[in-house]
Amino acid sequence: MTSVIRFFVLSNIYVSLCVVALVLSTQFIFFRSFNFDVTSFLFVATFISYNFQRIISIYKIPNKKRKQWFISNYKFICFLLFIALISFTYLFLGFNKNAKFLIVIISFFSFMYPFFLRNIPYIKVYLIAFSWSLSTVLLPVIVEENSEISIDVILSLLSRFFFIIAITIPFDIRDIQLDILKLKTIPILFGVEISKKISLIMLCLYLTLELFQHLIITPNTQIMVSVFLCCIYTQFFIKRSHEKRGGYFYSFWVESCSLALLFFLIITSIFL
Repeated sequence: MTSVIRFFVLSNIYVSLCVVALVLSTQFIFFRSFNFDVTSFLFVATFISYNFQRIISIYKIPNKKRKQWFISNYKFICFLLFIALISFTYLFLGFNKNAKFLIVIISFFSFMYPFFLRNIPYIKVYLIAFSWSLSTVLLPVIVEENSEISIDVILSLLSRFFFIIAITIPFDIRDIQLDILKLKTIPILFGVEISKKISLIMLCLYLTLELFQHLIITPNTQIMVSVFLCCIYTQFFIKRSHEKRGGYFYSFWVESCSLALLFFLIITSIFL
């Protein structure tokens, strides 16, 4: 792992880019165009959210190397957070009323998550999926003021929800030894192997909804192929998840599943 990639992963820039990739995928599917105010906003919002959680629990970070890295780069991260907060405020003020309302709801859950929501038994994975689904599907649609909440949007929300659950469970597998003392997660309740099966079931539900949508509701071969390839890529990492895997397997490779759909949408747009 090079120092550059390490910086991008540990500073939460990488996960912020993964959220951006999901938003770009939504915009590509629904509008065939990109609103960079939305993507920029969600990049800085994700960066703020994840680093805020790190700052308030800096001495409780379980991985010693990660904790030392964050402490060593604390001032620089705080500087980036200051820039991100200015950008967040500026972009927020430019959105329409409905978008602002949705952002306030998502921000509330993100802000309260490290204080007490995270500790509610078995709810962690669903809160993450809920926030990411609203952010990466509903927000870009609402920002387009003429866009209605159609059946396509509802199906996309549900399928994105299942997809995020599928790629979040492996992170709970990674943390099973840490969470067992304080949190109730799916791997703690069912064990690693059954949790991987649940993750794959969530991925199958994602694929089923997407195929239903793009085969029957609004037929689109390109999107259908892209989703199928994304699922093949994602299941590869889900099946190889276990508690002894190195942290970067999850923080880099499992996280990259969020990038996969956009990547395959771009590739299929060239060849299909």
